[in-house]
Amino acid sequence: MATPSGTKLSDLLIVIGIFALVGTLLVPACDRAMGRAREEARRIRCRGNLNQLAKGMATYLNECGDNRFYPWPVGWPGCGTTESPDFGGAEWLASLYWTRIIPDPGCFLCPSSPDTNEGGILMGSNGCPAGKPLAPGAVSYAAMGDRSVGIYLASKLGKDAACATSRLPIKDDFPPSEPMASDDTQPPINHGRRDNGGMAVLFFDSHVEYWTHTRVDLERGVGQGDLCALRN
Repeated sequence: MATPSGTKLSDLLIVIGIFALVGTLLVPACDRAMGRAREEARRIRCRGNLNQLAKGMATYLNECGDNRFYPWPVGWPGCGTTESPDFGGAEWLASLYWTRIIPDPGCFLCPSSPDTNEGGILMGSNGCPAGKPLAPGAVSYAAMGDRSVGIYLASKLGKDAACATSRLPIKDDFPPSEPMASDDTQPPINHGRRDNGGMAVLFFDSHVEYWTHTRVDLERGVGQGDLCALRN
């Protein structure tokens, strides 16, 4: 059967079939491209969050730390006492929220992770809620903890191994190339998967790098290797 223009119906069906086939091939590719674009946008926002945390730490140094000391949140609920400090990276970063230096709880969440602090409720307004360590999803980033300085001295400066158990104040004397914070390694992985993802790493000079899975273990990297001083 031919159309008024002389084109056979079978020819039209073939053309339609070709377009349908091309469409089925293009849709998944477009979905993958859109997924990559969305993840890249989330990485940029994650980098922005870490930049804000770096600015918050600089403000703390200037306004609260006598231009020498970073936060040492002992005494806040859930962070131990002067005699027995007990805080991890999440609590160290959260001290910027408790001191109102960074009032936006969203800055503490990686946009690629499913983490939530329920608008800051899970972070507490004056220390950890109920005096217990922060819930795993309240802060998406690892950072310095109560033993970080001692671990850094023992692991990277070759000091006595006993230093690794010491709880020493966190001073503004780290080299600029030393990591200050990073995406945490509490499951799930923030960016991608173990064999194809990565993590954002913030340094003491405030720059941020993106390390892929070929450089860092996305499930256990915090507390090891280059990130040995960080804690979830």
